[in-house]
Amino acid sequence: MVRRSKLLTKLRNKTAAVADAMATVSLFLEGQADSFTTVCGCKFEVDVIKDSFTPLSKLLDEALDCIREDWNTIIPNDMLLDEVRKAIDACSSLQKSVIIFDDTAVAHSDDFEDLFGDDWLSRAYLDLISDWMDETEAIRGYIRKHCWVDTLLDDPFRGIAVKMKKFFTGVTDKDIERFVMNGVSLKGQPKWMADRRQAVVLGNMLGKSCKEMNDSFMFTKLNGEPIKLNYTSDRPTLDLGAYEIHSIISELLNEIAKSKA
Repeated sequence: MVRRSKLLTKLRNKTAAVADAMATVSLFLEGQADSFTTVCGCKFEVDVIKDSFTPLSKLLDEALDCIREDWNTIIPNDMLLDEVRKAIDACSSLQKSVIIFDDTAVAHSDDFEDLFGDDWLSRAYLDLISDWMDETEAIRGYIRKHCWVDTLLDDPFRGIAVKMKKFFTGVTDKDIERFVMNGVSLKGQPKWMADRRQAVVLGNMLGKSCKEMNDSFMFTKLNGEPIKLNYTSDRPTLDLGAYEIHSIISELLNEIAKSKA
């Protein structure tokens, strides 16, 4: 039991480290990284991704073997089921990050090759984690039906910072989660980089007041002069579905609803 607990904890820590590194590199390749990463580069994160593939592959194999071996002991114990759920949840979240990372690698193939060489490392990660998720399909199905926790095996906010990079940067998935779920203003008041009508769509979909949006984002005119968002003068002129941010937030809200079902 102790071995399994330590193994699953190591797996969760490793997947989180790789996912965070991939998010940083993706933002760097898109030219949307924070000022420190833009100036200093992302060698540390690149090394994390390169050096973690083999250890992660080994951890995934060992974790699955351990879960299967102890399954009859795990089934009647809610705490053990939750332990397994958290590990699989971490891997599911990593899979989302890898998909975004691989899409970025394709879009910026030359720059990606400069960082990682000829090996298509993003696709290797995608195959690795996808195969593991397929192998655990029956286990995930059982936990969804029988685990005492009321969340799905996924984090609806995983990768949301990368998805929102066209609109603002410099925040983490957790920052956005706290903003959406708890009304906590985004740290550093990131600059809004898109049409202000997109911001109104975001605010309305999340039930945020105009003040809350201005507390969380810095809005500017085309000449760079600061300006406050105004829900009246900046109101959308098209159907909401015409705005790119609408589909992103709709997907997020659907995932949140599923996690609470």
